Amino acid sequence: MRFKLSSSIVTHALSLIIFIFSSAPILAAEHIVLQLRWHNQFQFAGYYAALEKGYYQQAGLDVELIEGKPQKKPIIEVLNGNAHYGVDNSGVLLSRLEGSPLVALAAIFQHSPSILISKQNSQISTPHDLIGKTVMMINEGIDADFIAMLNNEGVNPDAINTMASSYDINDLISGKTDVFHAYASNEPFYLEQQGIQYSIINPKTYGVDFYSDILFTTEQELTTHPDRVALFREASLKGWQYALDNPDEIIELLLTKYRVDKSKAHLEFEAKIIQDLVLPEVVEIGHMNPWRWQHMAETFINANMANNRDHLKGFDYQQVLLNRQQGWSNIGKVTSVTSTIAIITLLILYFAYRKTKQEIRLRIKAEQALEQLAYTDSLTGLNNRHQFFMLAEQAIKSAIRTQSSIAICFIDVNKFKEINDQFGHHIGDELLQKLATLLKIHTRDSDIIARIGGDEFVIILDKIKNREQADILIKKLHKHINKPFFYEGESFTFTVSVGVSIFPDDAETLSELIKLADSRMYQQKQRA
Repeated sequence: MRFKLSSSIVTHALSLIIFIFSSAPILAAEHIVLQLRWHNQFQFAGYYAALEKGYYQQAGLDVELIEGKPQKKPIIEVLNGNAHYGVDNSGVLLSRLEGSPLVALAAIFQHSPSILISKQNSQISTPHDLIGKTVMMINEGIDADFIAMLNNEGVNPDAINTMASSYDINDLISGKTDVFHAYASNEPFYLEQQGIQYSIINPKTYGVDFYSDILFTTEQELTTHPDRVALFREASLKGWQYALDNPDEIIELLLTKYRVDKSKAHLEFEAKIIQDLVLPEVVEIGHMNPWRWQHMAETFINANMANNRDHLKGFDYQQVLLNRQQGWSNIGKVTSVTSTIAIITLLILYFAYRKTKQEIRLRIKAEQALEQLAYTDSLTGLNNRHQFFMLAEQAIKSAIRTQSSIAICFIDVNKFKEINDQFGHHIGDELLQKLATLLKIHTRDSDIIARIGGDEFVIILDKIKNREQADILIKKLHKHINKPFFYEGESFTFTVSVGVSIFPDDAETLSELIKLADSRMYQQKQRA
């Protein structure tokens, strides 16, 4: 059985080695700069905690935290050498794909907090509703998450009027803009405090689920100071664990020492949202899944934002560590090579003995959880958009081999926007969950069900004999769907429109089948 070390074991071992050799230069208080993404707030809680609790100092590091500003972008600051480390969103990966020598050290947020927010009375609740509307964007254009979302939904970004963000939510309230690029942990609080009802467009709903608040550095920093990188990363993650375990203490710190321009209630709101984004109960803080980086890269490529994945190798720090396990002599500044190798070996074995079983168990759990997140829709538990296209292509190949037929059924809830506007988004979510349950109950085990958009679902009816069999199955679904469901003592009724295309009778490619089924669904919707 081959023994494989996890990156966290390696990091712990390296940290202890450097601690033991206290006379090594790395333990001198080296001044380094961390460029934050925005102003001081709970979004960067882990770094304040690492600084205030002495974790950086214990690592021999004198860390300076620099607030972000519109003119102070972390990626640019790090690439220009003005900062050693930075915190930014999925743009770190996009910059890497474009050739920038950046290395991701940890993905602090497992989900992105970036959303588009509008006043509910504007009736803007889907990507298609953005066409012709004015949208304030942070990057004077459309961020990576949103370009990918629009690409998934077939919306041309040029059809949206974008303008540079004022960073003032009052511009949404006053009507200066129709839509505002916001953070789920920030702007909704302001609107709720003023009693303003709002709608959210979240890229995650449309198959774009990116990492965010990624801690990163450069290849040069990693090559020149691998020990410093390891210690800085470990101290930062230790700070994040402390901050999430002690949010009230960090909030008080932000109010008293950092003088943040937010109320205690606002910081508490932010802390709660961030807890859900970091998912410390599900995965190890900072965990990065190589498959998910690949999926994000493919999303950028499909949206014509990147040409290929050629530069992806070397981007994930954890994978770099694993690939360098045989090159321990390049790490650290200890002069006695023989004794160093012996000590490293003993320490690695010691940590491996104590932590291997726990590490394996936690990593398997984490990978399973992240795989579930990557393949399924978070609201309904159905296959998501990305998984649907993979399964649909497989279904077509299987139909060709077995010389059978399949049906692509495009399903859309009638007047869903009116339901959301009249009863609220919580009723809309309950409706979608109810529909998903009905679809699972009243389809065959061999059929494939997916949610590919806000209120859009697709079913692949596998190995059908003919169009008539598909029609029978769809009528059965209609019969069970067109019944009221009850929520908190109230009765709600909804209907759906369904468009069907048959492979190979109607078309022989997936894109043509989907386009035809979508068109037939809209024809039915116009008659509903």
